[in-house]
Amino acid sequence: MIKTALALAAATLLYAAPAAAQTVRVPFGDLNLSTAAGAETFDARTAAAAREACAIGPRALVNDNCVRRVQQEAVRGLPTARQDDYVRARRGDRILAMVAPAWPA
Repeated sequence: MIKTALALAAATLLYAAPAAAQTVRVPFGDLNLSTAAGAETFDARTAAAAREACAIGPRALVNDNCVRRVQQEAVRGLPTARQDDYVRARRGDRILAMVAPAWPA
């Protein structure tokens, strides 16, 4: 029982190791993350980079948990204002602005 648990733990660590062993960079400077299209493009770039980083072995098997962790970390790595824009765009919220005169009407 203990040997099985240790083997599973070791396999899990080895399976998740590729993404932890490298830095994944996802360019976002050209994207407007406050739009659905910008957020989707960021997601596609992040998923591609994550799949590459999480590929294991000669057959390049991909660990889905590793991909999710890399994607979450990529979003956390965004500057705070860009994170807020991204979250709003993913939820479908619109960013509205209201202009009011500086003097009473």
